[in-house]
Amino acid sequence: MSTAMSYQSIYSFVSHQSSTISQSSRQPLLLPTKCFKIDSSLCYYTSRRKRNLSKIEATASQTSVSYNTTLLSPSKNTIPDNSQKKSNEAALMSYQSIYSFVSHQSSTSSQSSRQPLLLPTKFSYNTTLLSPSKNTIPDNSQKKSNEAALILIRHGESLWNAKNLFTGCVDVPLTEKGIEEAIEAGKRISNIPIDVIFTSSLIRAQMTAMLAMIQHCRKKVPIILHNESDQAKSWSQVFSEETKDQSVPVIPAWQLNERMYGELQGLNKQETAERYGKQQVHEWRRSYDIPPPEGESLEMCAERAVAYFVENIEPKLAAGKNVMVAAHGNSLRSIIMYLDKLTCKEVISLELSTSIPLLYIFKDGKFMKRGSPVGPTEAGVYAYTKWRKICLLEVI
Repeated sequence: MSTAMSYQSIYSFVSHQSSTISQSSRQPLLLPTKCFKIDSSLCYYTSRRKRNLSKIEATASQTSVSYNTTLLSPSKNTIPDNSQKKSNEAALMSYQSIYSFVSHQSSTSSQSSRQPLLLPTKFSYNTTLLSPSKNTIPDNSQKKSNEAALILIRHGESLWNAKNLFTGCVDVPLTEKGIEEAIEAGKRISNIPIDVIFTSSLIRAQMTAMLAMIQHCRKKVPIILHNESDQAKSWSQVFSEETKDQSVPVIPAWQLNERMYGELQGLNKQETAERYGKQQVHEWRRSYDIPPPEGESLEMCAERAVAYFVENIEPKLAAGKNVMVAAHGNSLRSIIMYLDKLTCKEVISLELSTSIPLLYIFKDGKFMKRGSPVGPTEAGVYAYTKWRKICLLEVI
């Protein structure tokens, strides 16, 4: 019986609005702001009540009630016009009847498996004027340009660094000092988000990346991706999406390896200088285009390292991913030469300290140098110098 009375209230409301609109030249209706909210996109169906609502649908199809929602803006304290007072009071009573009807249907639906409610669909709403601060819907199409962090880290001290041997592409691990340096580097970048890590294929660079990530505040686990074969890729898959979200992929690439020193690898640097002469060894080590016997020059190293950076790392940055690159002195010098647009003469004087992170910001297709993140106990740290001069750099 309550449902039938509510249907009669809706029918009276529609009939009353039809006559009221014709008498008031279709003046806009002021709705109370605390009234219930009707979503015009809702169109409910029920077979049991469809027959009872046919009259309401027929009446609603003949009348299109237009609501001017500019009177509903919270920022506008519009006072009802006295000339509209009677019609508004009648409308309020009718809306209260609808509210009672909806409330009754809500309680009834809990007893009947919450069957959907059919409401008239001919009501027109202008919802573009409901923003509290502006009379427009916020435009999300204008987003900030992608900005990403690039962190470059030279590996910590290796066993052959400690022995003053030419290492090149020989795969040797870190010393105890190198491990401490990697941990310290991790503390410096612990608050910078890292989405993906690139390393060389050599263990000293991979150890540096892993030890640095252990210090990160997000506590994500670095996982080395093995893409050297289909079987290796298949066997190293992670099948939990939750676990993937708590991990950081580590991508090894031989292109980021140290330059190959050829016949100098494993030789003591001091003994080699005495054997071949200091000037000759200096040219092999510091010239741009002169390689050691059966080895690579810095120019040859730059060709593979920069090409890999442009093809694989830069697209990640352009997509808004924060990237860390843990590599070697010469491969990183090559990349910095590309980032800072250094000349051949400038790059041969560029020195990188072990495990000192260097930060760049990538924005709008450009790289902006930000020095090195401030350490936990230092006001500034030595990042690098083009002319072997110690510079104290802080994050801008």
